[in-house]
Formats: sequence, C-alpha cells, structure tokens
Amino acid sequence: MRKFTLLFLVMFVTLITNSAFVSVPETLTAPEAAAATNVVVTKKASKGKLFMKILKNKFEKVAQKAKRAGDKSKIVAALLAFFLGGFGVHDFYLGNKRNGIIKLLGTILGIVLMVAGIAAAATTTTATGLAALPVLAIIGYIIILGVSIWAFVDFIRILTGSYQPVDGSYTD
Repeated sequence: MRKFTLLFLVMFVTLITNSAFVSVPETLTAPEAAAATNVVVTKKASKGKLFMKILKNKFEKVAQKAKRAGDKSKIVAALLAFFLGGFGVHDFYLGNKRNGIIKLLGTILGIVLMVAGIAAAATTTTATGLAALPVLAIIGYIIILGVSIWAFVDFIRILTGSYQPVDGSYTD
C-alpha cells in the first residue's frame, strides 16, 4: 500500500512539473497536441480522451521506473541477517513480517526459558545435594540455536540472491 501511495505521489508531482505537456492548449487541435506529446491518435479525439491517453502514458513510464528500481539494499539485508538475524530484523527489512515475528517470538521465548531454567536449577537441589538439571534452560537454548541457524541460512540466501525482498528486487 505504501508503494502504491508513493507511486501516485510521484505521478502527481510529475504531472504538476510537466503540466505544459499534459494540458491541451485551446489553439492546438487534438492531432497536433498528440504529436507534441508523443501520443499516437488514429482518429480525431476529444480533449478529454487525449488528456487520459497522455496521463496513462505518463503513469506507465513512472510505474516502469518504480518496478525496475528496488528500495532495499542487499548489503544492508545481509548485515542485518548476520548481526540481528535472531531477532528477525532482516525479515522486517525485506518485508517478510510473518517470518520476522516468528523469529522474534522464538528468540524471546528461548531467552525466557533459559532464564527460568537457570533460576529454577539454582534454587532447587536434589536429595543427593546436586543441582537439578536445567531442562527449561536446555529447551530455551535449543530454540535460540534453531532460530540462529535459520537466520544464518537466510544470510547465505541473501548473499546468493535467492532471498529477495517481497516488493521487488535489491538496488545493488
């Protein structure tokens, strides 16, 4: 939705700055105005139809530029995946919110389980006087390890180009 709004804003600004090309003066006929703006008119068109053809032509040019140019950097995505991948920051950056939320919640759950497991193991002792096995801490560690491996795989996929942004391609 944000890209669609940005596209219309660019189109509006382009139309305002190039208003001499879009408006049809009273002295020109429709074929002369079409020739001045590079729009092919096969039969005599009214000013409204000519304006719509010119507007459509301008809109298609702006849309093609927007499709070609991505707004996400491959280097930034790779660095985010390597350093903050466990929190899913690179997924949010690339527009994949679902995976980002899963990674973030998995990491938070793993940290909570590790802290709870270590605290429980430190406060309890067995009948032999040994500390209890921190099962919750081990489960939390396994969850964090799994999310970290997943983030590292995403890092490699970003570097190889198989993990693209949701809304297009990388700028570099």
